[in-house]
Amino acid sequence: MPKKYLDKNVLESTRERIQMIFENFENVYFSFSGGKDSSVMVQIANEVAKKMNRKFDILYIDLEAQYRYTIEHVEEIKQLSQIRDFYHIALPIALRNAISVLQPKWICWEEESKHLWVRNMPEDSINIHNCPFSWFKKGEEFEEFIVQFADWYQKKYGGKIACGIGIRTDESLNRFRTIAFQNKKLTFNNYNWTTQLKFNEKHINAYNFYPIYDWKTEDIWGAVSKLDLKFNYIYELMYKNGLSIHEQRLCQPYGDDQKNGLDQFKALEYDTWGKILNRVNRSKFWKYIL
Repeated sequence: MPKKYLDKNVLESTRERIQMIFENFENVYFSFSGGKDSSVMVQIANEVAKKMNRKFDILYIDLEAQYRYTIEHVEEIKQLSQIRDFYHIALPIALRNAISVLQPKWICWEEESKHLWVRNMPEDSINIHNCPFSWFKKGEEFEEFIVQFADWYQKKYGGKIACGIGIRTDESLNRFRTIAFQNKKLTFNNYNWTTQLKFNEKHINAYNFYPIYDWKTEDIWGAVSKLDLKFNYIYELMYKNGLSIHEQRLCQPYGDDQKNGLDQFKALEYDTWGKILNRVNRSKFWKYIL
């Protein structure tokens, strides 16, 4: 269980990082995806927040084309004791469609495509009919939305705010760069695992922080076991279907990397598979994953 980092293991270090954030920021939210990394981060944050008598918020962007077990896990996380507001976003956001040359992007929760939706609209979601964000426009990019949300959140509460992101540097070079190159970013109190955000090319009083940046995949599952944390059961099915813990991915299914795992829907949730097939326009290469 957790590897040693200097004189502490990564679990102890993460608890200290989250505690430091709660001590220095009055308003904190965590970006949650339903995946293993953000799930562990949020549950550890709940443990720390409970000891400190603090509350925090959650931003969950629902990309519609999800595994059933992912949605069940999202509902589990909503029950954590220290959550103040859970922003369940089900807005028509534009996403990459790497399986078609005719439709390079698709829009989740698009009203015009309601007959093709993979799932029904969540009843407690923020959607196009009750959207409180005056700045939102249909077809916004995912990356654009999350920065706009941070700016909105900061203006709502005032002062400096913090957003926890559950990324780990060993997953990709880009994620390593986000943490490592401190001279190319502004940080909070020189902590390299924080980054001050920009909106419209100007820095705003908001910081991303990455409390599990130095974890390995083994640490994630070690924490789930040692702390008896809740987890998305779809990972168990992926493992039984032959995917190692290092190959398992959760994201919108039609991305450049994620398209390689589309066949998992067929094996793991056959009733969802047909809806996934019909949700977006497909290129002639689709036949190779059938």
